[in-house]
Amino acid sequence: MRRSLIDDEEVTHCRALVEHSGVAQWLEHEIAARYRRPGRPRTLSVVALLTALLLLATDDRALHLSAATEVLFWRLSDEARATLGVTGDVCDERSFLARYRQVRYIFHSVTSVLDPSGLPKNHRLSLEEFAQRCVTMSDEEVGRARGRLEAFTGAMLLASVRECHDEPPRTLAYGLDATPVPLFSRGPSKRSRLCATDPDGGWYVREGDHREREDHTGRRRSRVAWALEATLLTTASPEPGTLASFPNLVVGLALDRPGIDPGGTALRVLSDACSRGFAPGPLGVDRAYSGAFATNFHLPARAMGYELVIDYRVDQLGRQANSQGAVLVEGAWYCPGMPEVLVEATRDLRAGAIDADIYQQRIAARRAYALRRKSGPDADGYERFMCPAQGERPKVRCQLRPSSLETLGTRTVSPPATPPLLCSQHAITIAPDVAARCAQSFAYGSEEWSRHYATLRNTIEGWNGFVKDPAHEALALPARRRVRGIAAQGVFVTLLIVAANLRKIDTHHRQMANRDEIEARKRARRRRVSLTDYLAS
Repeated sequence: MRRSLIDDEEVTHCRALVEHSGVAQWLEHEIAARYRRPGRPRTLSVVALLTALLLLATDDRALHLSAATEVLFWRLSDEARATLGVTGDVCDERSFLARYRQVRYIFHSVTSVLDPSGLPKNHRLSLEEFAQRCVTMSDEEVGRARGRLEAFTGAMLLASVRECHDEPPRTLAYGLDATPVPLFSRGPSKRSRLCATDPDGGWYVREGDHREREDHTGRRRSRVAWALEATLLTTASPEPGTLASFPNLVVGLALDRPGIDPGGTALRVLSDACSRGFAPGPLGVDRAYSGAFATNFHLPARAMGYELVIDYRVDQLGRQANSQGAVLVEGAWYCPGMPEVLVEATRDLRAGAIDADIYQQRIAARRAYALRRKSGPDADGYERFMCPAQGERPKVRCQLRPSSLETLGTRTVSPPATPPLLCSQHAITIAPDVAARCAQSFAYGSEEWSRHYATLRNTIEGWNGFVKDPAHEALALPARRRVRGIAAQGVFVTLLIVAANLRKIDTHHRQMANRDEIEARKRARRRRVSLTDYLAS
């Protein structure tokens, strides 16, 4: 059956986006260098293939190669086909299969350039056959192929962002998280000793370590899926609570097996975003990244200019480090004389010993004991701090700082029996690698930290749900992406996220056109009235 024609304007839009990204010309060059074979010249271009797949993504349809064949040979006008260089007709099943082979050939030529895996796909092999068919790739070859795949992803995402602005804004905040991408393949079977038809995936577990199918007691964890893991970097409003002038878009993406070096994968995403002109800013991450190795994530991310806004596991609360007498408590440096009740405030809250109001009072009381920043961080990350009892307006009174004793209305601290360098010197220098996994710019639990963390985390979690909407991109439905292999999934996931970015941009333009009305509606919205107030009225 002949389907309705796609509007020429939509075809032109998708083709222009693909061409502006530059990936089609680059892939054509790579394919020509890789496959120099005699025979009939190829009549289908990479631009035509990617345009067809992007049209499917923006039309909320499954990314099947058969559907891409329908688009190219049935659903384009003569003018659109001529623009894409598509020749040939489909009049029966035999001719359709011939065109389908053309589409499949060029698609697999593209994925062969981008594939960082040498594992055999599309076959349910025994362990012995699987080992024989594996193509050995060196770490250098894998790194180059992964770089090509992520370069393709980054270029396409940047092209979609430029649909909104020619250049990214200089002030942005970001959310970073990993989400599962289920595969259209069964996982390996221990009982029959058969491998998966898509061996590039891995077991994704919602709880705990995403690689472990059993917990510490040996019981099977729930919600297990054979999947890849997509690490997404989204933009967010740098001023929480305001309508941003730039939409929340995905600007970075990387695919890998679940739970395999999340910090290193995130670092590649951040580095690629920086190289494409996205200025570093506050970066919100969940507890999975607060436990990563500092040398693999925290230190390089801070060196790029990102300000980490992180949460802590229960075993990371309270005191986290000590340097020259200064005590690191939940990401900030404090005087060693800070009362223990303030140090244990967050642990008491999670244990249910105090309520939220008392917790906020204790967090506010911490400010008086926070060290004063004198300078830094410098180019190497070193910072200079001084005691809170120093300066023209001391925050606390201490016997070791006689000038602070004349200050009225401040708290008095008990100095240590053996004064450390912080108490005896004018200032101390703290190295960047001291408790690098825990340090952050905003005081943990404060209103400023809460506003930034909630905004950044809600943005990335909202994006995960947005791109998995079954009515649109449906990233959580593997049947809509049936080709095996991490390279094929990388192309599909990239195009789906590009389509989601375009949806976000359209919504943002409508919001900007009605910005005054939206802001007035927010101001007029009534707050929820408590039952006590309602009964009193």
